[in-house]
Amino acid sequence: MKNTNKDFALSAAMVIASAVLWGLYGTFVTILSSMGLSGNALVFLRMFATSVPVGLLIGMTDRSAFRVRLADIPLFIANGLLSLLFFTACYTAAIKVTKIATAAALLYTAPAIVMVLSVILFHERMTARKVLCCVLAVIGCAFASGIGGELFAGPSSGNLITLSGLLLGLGAGLGYALYSIFSRIILNRGYSVYTNVFYSFGVAMLGFFLLSCLDGSIGQVFENPARTVLALLCGLLTGSLAYVLYTAGMKGMETSRAAQLTTIEPVTAAILGSLLFHQPLYFLEILGIVMVIGSVVMMNSGD
Repeated sequence: MKNTNKDFALSAAMVIASAVLWGLYGTFVTILSSMGLSGNALVFLRMFATSVPVGLLIGMTDRSAFRVRLADIPLFIANGLLSLLFFTACYTAAIKVTKIATAAALLYTAPAIVMVLSVILFHERMTARKVLCCVLAVIGCAFASGIGGELFAGPSSGNLITLSGLLLGLGAGLGYALYSIFSRIILNRGYSVYTNVFYSFGVAMLGFFLLSCLDGSIGQVFENPARTVLALLCGLLTGSLAYVLYTAGMKGMETSRAAQLTTIEPVTAAILGSLLFHQPLYFLEILGIVMVIGSVVMMNSGD
């Protein structure tokens, strides 16, 4: 039991570390957007910096990890398109029709979606602790993202959630949740963490390459070397490193628990926004941060 607890602690640490790295993404986007890099070009570079380094690592260490059974190819395509590409497209569109805080809060319906799907698909237990932690995390994410203050501000605030914003935000949450579901299926079929990340992100990279070609933003990749290097660094930290840590950590725990631990991401984003960009933290946002951290502590303390 002692070794099991140590293994779980290590897995939890990897998942939380991945969420902290994801929390850096907003900082990179803010800086790169101010440098004139468009969304599709940025995401293409992020996917490139996720898939290619992992592919090089496989080539240097274990080339057998490149092998995929023909019957399993649709799983990697689905993870790349239905999860990564769909989630990113919905999230980007949601930000355009509603506030970033609102989109972020809706995105973190993902742990609840994962919890329900994990009970159905993987027969994981639905415990009172899990439900309580999930509710605390979702509400905490909403507050930490700033949406709570907007909702309490009333109709005069002019920031009510539109139907399109709601559907797009929930779509982003579904796509985000599907990464955990598809990845669990892929891992259960005997594939390594690196195989999953390489092929899933490779598919998404090709998708965003086509999108950036269609909107003409692919040319931005070559215009400003410093901007491109920064975007690639974004990909290495918030892409390859973060997703390898998350997928590896997920192997040591239930899918629903791993997804819930990632709610530390908006907390990281909120704290960085306050420290780096002098964005004020209000009472509800601080309360949300405390709720998310509390839910993570409770989730790590057992069933």
